[in-house]
Amino acid sequence: MNKKWYRTKPLPSDIASRLDQLSSLFEAEGVLVAYIFGSLAQQREGNDVDLALLLPLDQPVYLLREKLSAVLGTERIDIVDLSRANNVLRFEIISTGRCLFAANDELRLDFELETVRIYHDREVPRRRQEAVLRERVAWLSNEI
Repeated sequence: MNKKWYRTKPLPSDIASRLDQLSSLFEAEGVLVAYIFGSLAQQREGNDVDLALLLPLDQPVYLLREKLSAVLGTERIDIVDLSRANNVLRFEIISTGRCLFAANDELRLDFELETVRIYHDREVPRRRQEAVLRERVAWLSNEI
């Protein structure tokens, strides 16, 4: 178990049905788009609930934590603010996660298309950086 959740109760057995209840909360709180990712998105047992939320710019994600915890019946919630997340994480979330809520399908599609476009535009420089990093790690490993 992740040490982060050491002193918290395990996820409730009905967590899947509780996730379905989030739409009304998301709508009431002005969430634009919400994804679940990680183990629960893959229909596997998990230690926590990984949520990614796109909110209006003036609305901080942390204000939703208590309300999410009440609906889900757990404190084991990790929340990613999609407006602040790096594009690699955003791409991972939209490609492996599942959309739980979208206030507007056009907005969701625009967000996903922008994420994919930026991810692919930066893929070549990212691969170059990874190659240089691997070379440096290999060099340092030989020096030690």
